[in-house]
Amino acid sequence: MTNRHPNRPAGRFQRPRAVLLAAAAALLAAGGLPPAAAATPGRLPAVVHAATNGGGEGCSTTRPCSVQGAQSRVRELLRSGPARDIRVELAGGTYRLSEPLTFGPQDSGQGQHRVTWTAAPGAHPVLSGALRVTDWTLHDKDKNIWQAPLPEGLDTRQVYVDGQRAPIAQTTPAELKLAFAAATGGYTTTPATWAQDLRTQIGAEALKGVEFVYTGGNGPWTQSRCRVDSADATTLLMQQPCWGNVTKRPVFTQASGSLPSMRAGTAPTRIENAYPFLHPGQWYIDRERHVLNYVPAPGQDMTSLDVEVPRLSTLVRGTGTLDEPVRNLTFTGLSFSYATWLDPSSPAGFADVQDNLRLTGDDPQHPQGTCTFGTPPGTCPFGALTREPGNVQFTAARDVTFRGNHFTHLGAAGLVLEYGSRDNLVEGNTFADISGNGVILGDTTDPHPSDAGADDREISTGNALANNLIHHVGIDYPSAASITLFFTQHTLVTHNELRDLPYTGISAGVIQGHVDNAAHPENSTNINSDNTISHNLIHRYMQVLKDGGAVYVEGHQGRTITASDGTVDRAASIAHGLTVEGNVAYDQGNVNFTWYDDAGAQWLNWTGNLEWGAKQAQGGCQTTGHLDYTGNVQSGLIGEFHCSPPEPVDTHIADNRTIPSSPEAADLPAETVAQAGLTARHQRLSTALPPGIGFAHEAASGTGVLIAGNGYDDDVQVSFDGTPAAGITLLSDGILNAVPPAGVHPKQVTVTTRGGSVTAEVVTG
Repeated sequence: MTNRHPNRPAGRFQRPRAVLLAAAAALLAAGGLPPAAAATPGRLPAVVHAATNGGGEGCSTTRPCSVQGAQSRVRELLRSGPARDIRVELAGGTYRLSEPLTFGPQDSGQGQHRVTWTAAPGAHPVLSGALRVTDWTLHDKDKNIWQAPLPEGLDTRQVYVDGQRAPIAQTTPAELKLAFAAATGGYTTTPATWAQDLRTQIGAEALKGVEFVYTGGNGPWTQSRCRVDSADATTLLMQQPCWGNVTKRPVFTQASGSLPSMRAGTAPTRIENAYPFLHPGQWYIDRERHVLNYVPAPGQDMTSLDVEVPRLSTLVRGTGTLDEPVRNLTFTGLSFSYATWLDPSSPAGFADVQDNLRLTGDDPQHPQGTCTFGTPPGTCPFGALTREPGNVQFTAARDVTFRGNHFTHLGAAGLVLEYGSRDNLVEGNTFADISGNGVILGDTTDPHPSDAGADDREISTGNALANNLIHHVGIDYPSAASITLFFTQHTLVTHNELRDLPYTGISAGVIQGHVDNAAHPENSTNINSDNTISHNLIHRYMQVLKDGGAVYVEGHQGRTITASDGTVDRAASIAHGLTVEGNVAYDQGNVNFTWYDDAGAQWLNWTGNLEWGAKQAQGGCQTTGHLDYTGNVQSGLIGEFHCSPPEPVDTHIADNRTIPSSPEAADLPAETVAQAGLTARHQRLSTALPPGIGFAHEAASGTGVLIAGNGYDDDVQVSFDGTPAAGITLLSDGILNAVPPAGVHPKQVTVTTRGGSVTAEVVTG
């Protein structure tokens, strides 16, 4: 018998407006579409039809257009027809884009009307930036290396085989029996002629494509990448400016956090992208001969494989201006798939700082992002590092909705909304198999109205990310958070499930506080205010890198508000800062603090959150203070502020409850568990997939086994060592309690759902 918790919300998220976001308790309401997606009363919408083989001009059901032709038809209707809603229906299949699908003000809905790009009923359209590779021939019978021709000039950093990401040709220093020592601009190696021998084997140009990967090289939260430049009989030189940006990072004064330089001579974790490195299941592009090399994995038959090579770095781009934003668009039921990102292949490489921000500057006398705190002074504002782009990216977007889409097989970030993007909604989407971050909101340049020439319309405000499933991101660039917020106002991140992550779950303000602490709290102010992170389910995070958290916060999260008498109005400042409420986190990897208020963090309120399993639940390094941590439930230590002095100021930590690190069901706040993660209407995003188990602990009290993971539906079945459970209580779609048969102390538990089954060991004691 399965009992579902009665308090699980079933409603659909209602689009917030900036003036309403403070009312975070009223986020969900039953039934109905949000106003932005509802059809406008009055005239029936015009319907435009597109198909993968479309070539008609009328875009009718019998003579559909191509996707580009459908866009032209929409523009014609917007120019000449009466104002009304327009609906573009895409038939099923793969739409192979030769260039990005670009939206501007001319594609926007008029007045209160919308233009909706949607899947036709029952269809599953895919907007793809990939070329399907065919005409394979066996090139090297002994090594089973196959080759296929590519168009001249095609380059990529990803290849997919039968829908699965294939790794690039790679090896390790241990496999090569190779040692490294520091030399000016690079290395000497043992054997001394390794690089020169490799150059002789593959050529000087191909040698420039060889890429060194440094996991933890610039701090345990980073993974930098630089390419080889050249080699002679004694020295292996690395490409600039990447090498300088990795090994000789700028320093700055009044630092509460640093940009660690990698020690010269540090050996790479692995070495990628050369023909001799090929192993089964790996690929390599010979750019001189324009061929793709692939070694089939065991069991693969090259004659039947679907090999997809992404060639576009952008699939969909929305570009508005502050005067004419791109607006009133809806994208629903679409798959955005197969895109790459080539910047890390450039001489700037991927000089990782944190959360996929990187150094790309090439002038050591004018360092990137150190502003007046550097010696010599650097570029301003402070912390203006280079941000990762999105394979789907919108600038100056207003009232744009992404609902029920799939973002998958992507080489950069999945979705970016930036520069004056307002009142946009990202709801009910899946983000998976992405090289970088899942969703990024904002940029590293603070759009502060007090700056000369700034316009407060540059501020991204009123945006909401709700009921999304984000998993398996950061595949190539693992310092990625699943959701990253830069400088924003009235942002709402709520009811998302975030799992299987290499690093942090949600990041707010990375790098922003690196010159602030309690001794000098106002060095780097910004426009952040009234942002909320609530009721998210975060698990199996920090699985690759170290020193992150479920929610990581840095820098000012609101401004210091003064009362009429000139004193600080603490209550108002906290109320208009960042609220982190009702989130649940478990099954962490190399976490530092679950709820992490790091360098310069101030004006934030942690309340009603739940975590278990971490050594440290809450704290940080060089935290400024002005924070509340109240009403939370945790197993880890709280108030752990390290790297002092100075000690953080004005911290209010009260009314929290400690539970065991291996809790039983009765230890958990039922309402918090029931509310966190996807609401009932959107749980199919998780329950349609195979379930997972990250935690299974038998209670000493004999009340059952607490099981935490993902994808537990109403029909979930649990068995212990092959025997069905005596009872099941479903606390949420990620947490349940199952009672073993009488007298049984199980060793294994199996959870079976409509999506599949999974087995895990049961921990006792």
